Amino acid sequence: MPDPTSGGRPAQFRSLFRSIVLDLDLLSHHVLAVANVTRIVAEEVGTTSGRIFTPLVTLCTFLSQVLSDDHSCRAAVARLMAWRCAEGLPPCSPDTGGYCKARQRLPETLLPRLVRDTADGLQEGAPEAWLFHGRKVTLVDGSTLSMPDTAENQAEYPQHGNQEPGCGFPIARIVVLIALATGAVLDAAVGPRKGKLSGESTLLRSLHGRLACGDILLSDRGFCSYFEVAMLLSRGVDVVMRQNKNRPVDFRGGHRLGHDDHLVVWHKPQRASWMGQETYDAIPETLSIRELRVRVAQRGFRTRVLIVMTTLLDAIEFSHDELAILYRARWHAELDIRSLKQTRGRSPV
Repeated sequence: MPDPTSGGRPAQFRSLFRSIVLDLDLLSHHVLAVANVTRIVAEEVGTTSGRIFTPLVTLCTFLSQVLSDDHSCRAAVARLMAWRCAEGLPPCSPDTGGYCKARQRLPETLLPRLVRDTADGLQEGAPEAWLFHGRKVTLVDGSTLSMPDTAENQAEYPQHGNQEPGCGFPIARIVVLIALATGAVLDAAVGPRKGKLSGESTLLRSLHGRLACGDILLSDRGFCSYFEVAMLLSRGVDVVMRQNKNRPVDFRGGHRLGHDDHLVVWHKPQRASWMGQETYDAIPETLSIRELRVRVAQRGFRTRVLIVMTTLLDAIEFSHDELAILYRARWHAELDIRSLKQTRGRSPV
Protein backbone atom coordinates (compact mmCIF):
# COMPACT_ATOMS: atom_id res chain seq x y z
CA MET A 1 0.00 0.00 0.00
CA PRO A 2 1.45 3.44 -0.88
CA ASP A 3 2.36 5.70 2.00
CA PRO A 4 -0.48 8.28 2.24
CA THR A 5 1.66 10.65 4.26
CA SER A 6 3.79 11.40 1.22
CA GLY A 7 0.99 12.88 -0.84
CA GLY A 8 -1.81 15.39 -0.46
CA ARG A 9 -4.86 13.43 -1.63
CA PRO A 10 -8.03 14.72 0.12
CA ALA A 11 -9.25 11.28 1.22
CA GLN A 12 -5.95 10.54 2.94
CA PHE A 13 -5.91 13.90 4.69
CA ARG A 14 -9.52 13.39 5.81
CA SER A 15 -8.66 9.99 7.26
CA LEU A 16 -5.63 11.34 9.10
CA PHE A 17 -7.50 14.37 10.43
CA ARG A 18 -10.47 12.40 11.71
CA SER A 19 -8.23 9.81 13.33
CA ILE A 20 -5.86 12.01 15.31
CA VAL A 21 -7.50 15.44 15.66
CA LEU A 22 -10.03 14.22 18.21
CA ASP A 23 -12.73 13.55 15.57
CA LEU A 24 -14.17 17.06 15.76
CA ASP A 25 -16.33 16.52 12.65
CA LEU A 26 -14.94 19.77 11.30
CA LEU A 27 -14.36 18.30 7.87
CA SER A 28 -17.72 16.59 7.58
CA HIS A 29 -19.48 19.85 8.45
CA HIS A 30 -17.41 21.78 5.90
CA VAL A 31 -15.83 24.01 8.53
CA LEU A 32 -12.49 23.00 7.05
CA ALA A 33 -12.54 22.35 3.32
CA VAL A 34 -9.98 19.66 2.52
CA ALA A 35 -9.11 21.13 -0.86
CA ASN A 36 -8.57 24.58 0.67
CA VAL A 37 -6.35 23.26 3.45
CA THR A 38 -4.16 21.27 1.08
CA ARG A 39 -3.92 24.23 -1.31
CA ILE A 40 -2.97 26.69 1.46
CA VAL A 41 -0.38 24.29 2.91
CA ALA A 42 1.16 23.82 -0.54
CA GLU A 43 1.26 27.58 -1.16
CA GLU A 44 2.71 28.44 2.23
CA VAL A 45 5.21 25.60 2.59
CA GLY A 46 6.19 24.79 -0.99
CA THR A 47 8.09 21.65 -1.98
CA THR A 48 9.47 19.48 0.81
CA SER A 49 11.33 16.20 0.96
CA GLY A 50 9.89 14.76 4.19
CA ARG A 51 8.68 11.17 3.98
CA ILE A 52 6.87 10.74 7.29
CA PHE A 53 6.34 14.28 8.56
CA THR A 54 5.12 16.01 5.44
CA PRO A 55 3.56 19.45 5.99
CA LEU A 56 0.00 18.05 6.06
CA VAL A 57 0.95 15.29 8.49
CA THR A 58 2.84 17.74 10.68
CA LEU A 59 -0.14 20.13 10.68
CA CYS A 60 -2.55 17.37 11.70
CA THR A 61 -0.21 16.13 14.41
CA PHE A 62 0.25 19.64 15.76
CA LEU A 63 -3.51 20.29 15.83
CA SER A 64 -4.01 17.05 17.73
CA GLN A 65 -1.33 18.16 20.18
CA VAL A 66 -3.02 21.54 20.74
CA LEU A 67 -6.54 20.18 21.15
CA SER A 68 -5.75 17.11 23.25
CA ASP A 69 -5.80 17.15 27.04
CA ASP A 70 -2.36 15.53 26.84
CA HIS A 71 -0.52 18.05 24.68
CA SER A 72 2.93 16.49 24.94
CA CYS A 73 4.92 15.83 21.77
CA ARG A 74 5.24 12.17 22.76
CA ALA A 75 1.45 11.73 22.90
CA ALA A 76 1.01 13.49 19.54
CA VAL A 77 3.54 11.21 17.86
CA ALA A 78 1.89 8.18 19.49
CA ARG A 79 -1.45 9.15 17.92
CA LEU A 80 0.20 9.38 14.52
CA MET A 81 1.90 6.02 15.02
CA ALA A 82 -1.44 4.43 15.94
CA TRP A 83 -3.04 5.87 12.81
CA ARG A 84 -0.27 4.51 10.59
CA CYS A 85 -0.68 1.03 12.09
CA ALA A 86 -4.45 1.20 11.57
CA GLU A 87 -3.86 2.11 7.92
CA GLY A 88 -1.52 -0.84 7.45
CA LEU A 89 1.60 1.32 7.25
CA PRO A 90 4.91 0.74 9.01
CA PRO A 91 4.87 2.52 12.38
CA CYS A 92 6.95 5.65 12.64
CA SER A 93 9.56 6.03 15.35
CA PRO A 94 8.20 7.00 18.79
CA ASP A 95 11.06 9.49 19.08
CA THR A 96 9.76 13.07 18.97
CA GLY A 97 12.81 14.63 17.34
CA GLY A 98 11.60 14.32 13.77
CA TYR A 99 8.19 15.76 14.60
CA CYS A 100 9.63 18.71 16.54
CA LYS A 101 11.96 19.61 13.68
CA ALA A 102 9.12 19.31 11.17
CA ARG A 103 6.90 21.54 13.32
CA GLN A 104 9.61 24.20 13.39
CA ARG A 105 9.76 24.10 9.60
CA LEU A 106 6.11 25.11 9.29
CA PRO A 107 6.01 28.82 8.41
CA GLU A 108 4.47 31.17 10.97
CA THR A 109 2.07 32.42 8.30
CA LEU A 110 0.39 29.03 7.86
CA LEU A 111 -1.84 28.84 10.93
CA PRO A 112 -3.01 32.49 10.77
CA ARG A 113 -3.97 31.99 7.14
CA LEU A 114 -5.89 28.83 7.97
CA VAL A 115 -7.66 30.69 10.78
CA ARG A 116 -8.71 33.47 8.42
CA ASP A 117 -9.84 31.06 5.73
CA THR A 118 -11.89 29.00 8.19
CA ALA A 119 -13.48 32.08 9.77
CA ASP A 120 -14.44 33.48 6.38
CA GLY A 121 -16.04 30.19 5.44
CA LEU A 122 -18.08 30.17 8.62
CA GLN A 123 -19.14 33.78 8.05
CA GLU A 124 -20.31 33.08 4.52
CA GLY A 125 -22.37 30.15 5.74
CA ALA A 126 -24.06 32.02 8.58
CA PRO A 127 -27.88 32.08 8.34
CA GLU A 128 -29.53 35.41 7.62
CA ALA A 129 -31.12 35.37 11.07
CA TRP A 130 -27.66 35.55 12.66
CA LEU A 131 -26.90 38.87 10.98
CA PHE A 132 -27.97 42.37 12.01
CA HIS A 133 -30.30 43.78 9.35
CA GLY A 134 -28.52 41.52 6.88
CA ARG A 135 -25.09 42.91 7.81
CA LYS A 136 -22.11 41.24 9.44
CA VAL A 137 -21.15 42.45 12.89
CA THR A 138 -17.53 42.18 13.98
CA LEU A 139 -16.43 42.43 17.60
CA VAL A 140 -13.06 43.93 18.47
CA ASP A 141 -11.34 43.78 21.81
CA GLY A 142 -7.85 43.75 23.24
CA SER A 143 -6.07 41.77 25.90
CA THR A 144 -2.58 40.73 26.97
CA LEU A 145 -0.77 37.40 26.98
CA SER A 146 2.29 36.16 28.82
CA MET A 147 4.99 34.81 26.54
CA PRO A 148 7.66 32.12 27.00
CA ASP A 149 10.53 33.59 29.00
CA THR A 150 13.27 33.79 26.38
CA ALA A 151 15.80 36.53 25.73
CA GLU A 152 14.26 37.17 22.31
CA ASN A 153 10.77 37.58 23.76
CA GLN A 154 12.01 39.80 26.60
CA ALA A 155 13.53 42.12 23.99
CA GLU A 156 10.45 42.14 21.76
CA TYR A 157 7.71 42.04 24.43
CA PRO A 158 8.93 43.79 27.62
CA GLN A 159 7.68 42.51 30.95
CA HIS A 160 5.61 44.56 33.37
CA GLY A 161 7.46 47.59 34.70
CA ASN A 162 6.62 46.80 38.34
CA GLN A 163 8.69 43.62 38.19
CA GLU A 164 12.42 43.33 38.58
CA PRO A 165 14.23 42.55 35.32
CA GLY A 166 14.35 38.83 34.75
CA CYS A 167 11.68 38.13 37.39
CA GLY A 168 8.63 38.33 35.12
CA PHE A 169 7.37 36.94 31.86
CA PRO A 170 7.32 38.91 28.61
CA ILE A 171 3.88 40.36 27.90
CA ALA A 172 2.33 40.77 24.46
CA ARG A 173 -0.67 42.91 23.62
CA ILE A 174 -3.26 41.45 21.25
CA VAL A 175 -6.28 42.86 19.44
CA VAL A 176 -8.74 40.31 18.08
CA LEU A 177 -11.52 40.57 15.50
CA ILE A 178 -14.36 38.12 16.21
CA ALA A 179 -17.46 37.46 14.13
CA LEU A 180 -20.52 38.03 16.31
CA ALA A 181 -22.61 35.57 14.27
CA THR A 182 -20.25 32.60 14.58
CA GLY A 183 -17.80 33.43 17.38
CA ALA A 184 -14.89 32.66 15.03
CA VAL A 185 -11.68 34.69 15.18
CA LEU A 186 -11.40 36.59 11.90
CA ASP A 187 -7.91 37.90 12.57
CA ALA A 188 -5.60 39.14 15.31
CA ALA A 189 -2.72 41.56 15.68
CA VAL A 190 0.09 41.11 18.20
CA GLY A 191 2.51 43.71 19.52
CA PRO A 192 4.43 44.74 22.64
CA ARG A 193 2.48 45.83 25.70
CA LYS A 194 4.34 49.13 26.02
CA GLY A 195 6.37 51.46 23.87
CA LYS A 196 5.70 53.82 20.97
CA LEU A 197 2.65 52.90 18.86
CA SER A 198 1.93 49.86 21.00
CA GLY A 199 -1.68 50.70 21.89
CA GLU A 200 -4.77 48.73 20.95
CA SER A 201 -5.89 51.37 18.43
CA THR A 202 -2.60 50.99 16.55
CA LEU A 203 -3.10 47.23 16.36
CA LEU A 204 -6.69 47.67 15.20
CA ARG A 205 -5.58 49.92 12.35
CA SER A 206 -3.38 47.10 11.09
CA LEU A 207 -6.54 44.94 10.85
CA HIS A 208 -8.70 47.40 8.91
CA GLY A 209 -8.16 45.37 5.76
CA ARG A 210 -10.09 42.45 7.28
CA LEU A 211 -13.25 44.57 7.48
CA ALA A 212 -15.42 44.76 4.39
CA CYS A 213 -17.73 47.46 3.14
CA GLY A 214 -21.09 47.03 4.87
CA ASP A 215 -19.66 45.50 8.05
CA ILE A 216 -20.49 46.88 11.48
CA LEU A 217 -17.71 47.11 14.08
CA LEU A 218 -18.80 46.71 17.69
CA SER A 219 -16.37 47.85 20.37
CA ASP A 220 -15.88 49.40 23.78
CA ARG A 221 -14.89 53.03 24.29
CA GLY A 222 -11.17 52.31 24.09
CA PHE A 223 -11.45 52.43 20.28
CA CYS A 224 -13.80 55.42 20.13
CA SER A 225 -11.95 58.29 18.50
CA TYR A 226 -12.61 60.70 15.64
CA PHE A 227 -9.81 59.33 13.49
CA GLU A 228 -10.74 55.68 14.05
CA VAL A 229 -14.38 56.29 13.14
CA ALA A 230 -13.46 58.40 10.11
CA MET A 231 -11.03 55.81 8.72
CA LEU A 232 -13.56 53.02 9.17
CA LEU A 233 -16.29 55.06 7.47
CA SER A 234 -13.96 55.62 4.52
CA ARG A 235 -13.97 51.83 4.09
CA GLY A 236 -17.75 51.64 4.28
CA VAL A 237 -17.64 50.18 7.81
CA ASP A 238 -20.15 51.46 10.36
CA VAL A 239 -19.48 51.44 14.08
CA VAL A 240 -21.38 50.94 17.32
CA MET A 241 -19.20 51.94 20.27
CA ARG A 242 -19.45 53.13 23.80
CA GLN A 243 -18.75 56.85 23.91
CA ASN A 244 -15.30 57.94 25.01
CA LYS A 245 -15.57 59.22 28.58
CA ASN A 246 -13.55 62.34 27.72
CA ARG A 247 -16.09 63.56 25.18
CA PRO A 248 -18.93 65.67 26.69
CA VAL A 249 -22.49 64.63 25.88
CA ASP A 250 -25.54 66.92 26.14
CA PHE A 251 -28.88 65.56 24.93
CA ARG A 252 -30.38 69.04 25.09
CA GLY A 253 -28.52 69.86 21.86
CA GLY A 254 -28.17 68.28 18.44
CA HIS A 255 -30.97 66.98 16.26
CA ARG A 256 -33.44 65.02 18.37
CA LEU A 257 -34.40 61.58 17.02
CA GLY A 258 -36.29 60.34 20.06
CA HIS A 259 -36.00 59.93 23.79
CA ASP A 260 -32.29 59.68 24.75
CA ASP A 261 -31.43 59.66 21.04
CA HIS A 262 -29.98 62.48 18.92
CA LEU A 263 -27.61 63.42 16.12
CA VAL A 264 -24.55 65.58 16.74
CA VAL A 265 -21.61 66.83 14.71
CA TRP A 266 -18.03 65.98 15.59
CA HIS A 267 -15.27 68.29 14.43
CA LYS A 268 -11.87 67.06 13.33
CA PRO A 269 -9.20 67.47 16.04
CA GLN A 270 -5.58 68.38 15.43
CA ARG A 271 -3.39 65.88 13.66
CA ALA A 272 -2.15 63.04 15.86
CA SER A 273 1.60 62.46 16.06
CA TRP A 274 1.32 59.01 14.43
CA MET A 275 -0.66 60.29 11.44
CA GLY A 276 0.88 61.57 8.23
CA GLN A 277 -0.22 64.89 6.80
CA GLU A 278 -1.65 63.29 3.66
CA THR A 279 -3.80 60.92 5.69
CA TYR A 280 -4.94 63.77 7.91
CA ASP A 281 -5.94 65.93 4.94
CA ALA A 282 -8.05 63.08 3.52
CA ILE A 283 -10.16 62.86 6.70
CA PRO A 284 -13.38 64.91 6.60
CA GLU A 285 -13.68 68.05 8.70
CA THR A 286 -16.86 66.86 10.41
CA LEU A 287 -18.67 63.61 11.15
CA SER A 288 -22.38 63.10 11.79
CA ILE A 289 -22.70 60.90 14.85
CA ARG A 290 -25.71 59.43 16.58
CA GLU A 291 -25.60 59.29 20.39
CA LEU A 292 -27.91 57.21 22.55
CA ARG A 293 -28.31 57.06 26.29
CA VAL A 294 -28.84 53.45 27.33
CA ARG A 295 -30.26 52.72 30.77
CA VAL A 296 -29.56 49.29 32.26
CA ALA A 297 -32.52 48.11 34.32
CA GLN A 298 -31.47 44.48 34.75
CA ARG A 299 -29.83 43.67 38.05
CA GLY A 300 -26.31 42.37 38.20
CA PHE A 301 -24.73 45.05 36.04
CA ARG A 302 -22.38 47.56 37.63
CA THR A 303 -23.06 50.28 35.04
CA ARG A 304 -26.56 51.71 35.16
CA VAL A 305 -26.33 54.34 32.40
CA LEU A 306 -24.01 54.45 29.41
CA ILE A 307 -23.68 56.45 26.21
CA VAL A 308 -23.45 54.59 22.92
CA MET A 309 -22.35 56.31 19.71
CA THR A 310 -22.94 54.96 16.22
CA THR A 311 -22.74 55.87 12.57
CA LEU A 312 -26.03 54.05 11.91
CA LEU A 313 -27.99 57.29 11.68
CA ASP A 314 -31.40 56.08 10.48
CA ALA A 315 -33.57 55.93 13.59
CA ILE A 316 -36.38 54.20 11.71
CA GLU A 317 -34.27 51.35 10.37
CA PHE A 318 -32.11 51.07 13.48
CA SER A 319 -34.16 51.78 16.59
CA HIS A 320 -32.75 52.90 19.91
CA ASP A 321 -33.67 49.61 21.59
CA GLU A 322 -32.17 47.51 18.79
CA LEU A 323 -28.85 49.30 19.07
CA ALA A 324 -28.89 48.98 22.85
CA ILE A 325 -29.35 45.22 22.52
CA LEU A 326 -26.62 45.07 19.89
CA TYR A 327 -24.16 46.91 22.10
CA ARG A 328 -24.87 44.52 24.94
CA ALA A 329 -23.67 41.73 22.64
CA ARG A 330 -20.21 43.32 22.81
CA TRP A 331 -19.73 41.35 26.01
CA HIS A 332 -19.31 38.24 23.87
CA ALA A 333 -15.85 39.53 22.96
CA GLU A 334 -14.80 39.29 26.61
CA LEU A 335 -16.16 35.76 26.90
CA ASP A 336 -14.69 34.59 23.60
CA ILE A 337 -11.21 35.93 24.40
CA ARG A 338 -11.36 34.34 27.84
CA SER A 339 -12.22 31.02 26.22
CA LEU A 340 -9.30 31.39 23.80
CA LYS A 341 -6.90 32.16 26.62
CA GLN A 342 -8.12 29.17 28.62
CA THR A 343 -7.52 26.94 25.61
CA ARG A 344 -4.11 28.50 25.08
CA GLY A 345 -3.30 27.84 28.73
CA ARG A 346 -3.24 24.11 28.06
CA SER A 347 -1.64 24.35 24.63
CA PRO A 348 1.94 23.42 23.85
CA VAL A 349 4.54 26.18 23.72
